Amino acid sequence: MTVTASFDYSRTGAQVIDAALRKLGVLAEGQSSTTAQNTAALEALNLMIKAWSTKGFIAHQVRTLYVYPEATVAVDPSQTGITQLDIGSASGDTEASLELGLTKLSAAEAASQTALSVSTTAAIDVFGTTANSDVVGIELDNGDIQWTTISSGGGTTEITVATAIATAAASGNRVYFFTARPQRPEEILDCWLVKAVDGTRRLLELSSEQEMLSLNQTTQGDPIKWNYRLMLDDGILRIWPGWEDGKSYIEARVLYPFDDMDATSDTFAFPNTHYEALVYGLAVRLAPEYKYSIEERMILKQEADAMIEAAFAHLTEGTSLFVQPDLSYHAR
Repeated sequence: MTVTASFDYSRTGAQVIDAALRKLGVLAEGQSSTTAQNTAALEALNLMIKAWSTKGFIAHQVRTLYVYPEATVAVDPSQTGITQLDIGSASGDTEASLELGLTKLSAAEAASQTALSVSTTAAIDVFGTTANSDVVGIELDNGDIQWTTISSGGGTTEITVATAIATAAASGNRVYFFTARPQRPEEILDCWLVKAVDGTRRLLELSSEQEMLSLNQTTQGDPIKWNYRLMLDDGILRIWPGWEDGKSYIEARVLYPFDDMDATSDTFAFPNTHYEALVYGLAVRLAPEYKYSIEERMILKQEADAMIEAAFAHLTEGTSLFVQPDLSYHAR
């Protein structure tokens, strides 16, 4: 038997829109959607994709997020412990990325230095390669992390940073770097504290927001607890205690948002097992605009629901589920 050995089947937004309109009888064979039809359908398509992000665990949207240490003021500005971290893509958000950039100073650096010697030797505590314009954080001897950017020397053992370091930094102090901040995660599934020196990981305890806010926010040390709340613009990751130095970072397993469909020429952030569900799901959302009757829409919705359920079932994690009461919090 001869097979194609081809596995790259994909669809664009325009192709899914045309297929959905053919299901509704709006387009005949060989016809293509108009500009106005594309505009309306693309809006419905994006709304549907955003709604699908609420379906919970979706295996292909699970990413690894790295949250780097920083000396950020806590919830109460008079306190020094780090308990609240804003996770998102804005320039003022917490230093975090989908890439792990980690090295260390290879020589002691005095206060006011901008030229810093760093290690580029591949090792357990060196990951990635610096580049010009990267955001970079240097662990100072007082435990603070000074964040700035790389002006020149990216990829070499001698980088120049945009802002001089405020205090001395010893050889071996950690240097973190990344190119781009992440989008706001839809959900954080797990968090680990990772020691930079050897990659040792320890699972952090998920706690309620009320419990996190009741803890002493001036405490600093290795974080042991975390909580995440989805907000309108960013997500708020709370950790306790706050970091006291730069010798560890947080590795989190997160549900990442689906990419927008900005144009009909875009392809989807879904495997091709979802294409039929996308076509029928879009047809259901467009049916009212083309005066489908309630009965016709109900039949179409039943077909679409079955396809959507099957598609998402295919993307869930195949593991056992254990249910037990949470005894760590008692309601009043």
